[in-house]
Amino acid sequence: MDMLADIRTARAAIGPHIHHTPLWRSSTLSRMLGRDVHIKAELLQKTGSYKPRGMIWALMSLSDAQRAAGAITFSAGNAAQGLAYAGAVLGVTTVVVMAATANPTKVQATKDYGAEVILHGTPQEAAQHCLDVAAARGLTYVSSYDDEALMTGHASLGCEIFEALPDAAAIFLGIGGGGMAGGLAKAAMALDRPAELFGVEPTGAPAMVRSLQAGHAVRLQAVKTVADGLAAPSAGERCFHYVKQRFSDVVLVEDDAILAAMKLLMQRCKLTPEPAGAAALAGLLAHAGRVKGDGPIVCIVSGGNVDLKLLKEWL
Repeated sequence: MDMLADIRTARAAIGPHIHHTPLWRSSTLSRMLGRDVHIKAELLQKTGSYKPRGMIWALMSLSDAQRAAGAITFSAGNAAQGLAYAGAVLGVTTVVVMAATANPTKVQATKDYGAEVILHGTPQEAAQHCLDVAAARGLTYVSSYDDEALMTGHASLGCEIFEALPDAAAIFLGIGGGGMAGGLAKAAMALDRPAELFGVEPTGAPAMVRSLQAGHAVRLQAVKTVADGLAAPSAGERCFHYVKQRFSDVVLVEDDAILAAMKLLMQRCKLTPEPAGAAALAGLLAHAGRVKGDGPIVCIVSGGNVDLKLLKEWL
């Protein structure tokens, strides 16, 4: 099956279980940047982030025996909710390993969707513990980002953008491990769209930037950022392949810029993103001048599962 056919099959299968999220033109951002800027409000997706797109298709792509065994993943929180929701929709038992410092709001939401949550150590330690638990309990491991079926599900997000704005000049999106990035690259390649893709990472979690510098996917010694959704301990190997092949660049932004973008989205666009969801705008504000084409620019606001206690501190 070719890539486009694969994506269409995934879209048809996951469609009944997800939202076709709004794509709005922002007068404020367009005026600020002197460009036609649109926001893809993926924070209004089921579970509050784009993650169910890929997780539902990832579970659907498993064998009956694998689904019967139950599925497990490691996540900072949004993929956790995505897997839990997918499991609830498809009748699959799900387990999620999260770092001990995981966002309490995301932990509770994951439990509410029906998953078992295990809190363990640092993000790096939690990622390894996830694999250990999978082996010990015979669970099927589903990567929260580095999985072909998962990225094919996420490609549905790119398809929605390209269908609405076929002349889009560029898309800015946050990158953690690279699952959404891989999905956007797949959609752009399958639909033969020339739009530039720009990834945005926090300076405290530069896994994909370091990977591009090294020429291969790398694992970070430590991560530190307010954008927990972008704090993956490593770049996905499959994700790296798509980013290297199709992205114009991956840029770094400081946490202060991410929080400023978050406040701007709240004040002027009436959206309440989490920091990871606002990172794309932070990158766009700093690098809009690098976009070559004169068509509209799209900023993906990828998630809105913000901890209200932390939000009070950030504001």
